[in-house]
Amino acid sequence: MLVSKVQKHPKVKTSPASKSAAPEISVTRDMIRDRAFQIYESRGSEPGLDTQDWLRAEIQIAERPIASR
Repeated sequence: MLVSKVQKHPKVKTSPASKSAAPEISVTRDMIRDRAFQIYESRGSEPGLDTQDWLRAEIQIAERPIASR
């Protein structure tokens, strides 16, 4: 499972119920699939490396700044 690190903005007010839970960042399977396909194409569309492409896409998306997701 992909886990994203999230930093809270200091000026954001939260309700008492949400203070214990970190905000969730939605990384969808579609985002990962699209990036994995871009990786596949960028390496010449060679078959057989789909798992590596998928994992690389997950890592790249997780490392992106939150504003660019």
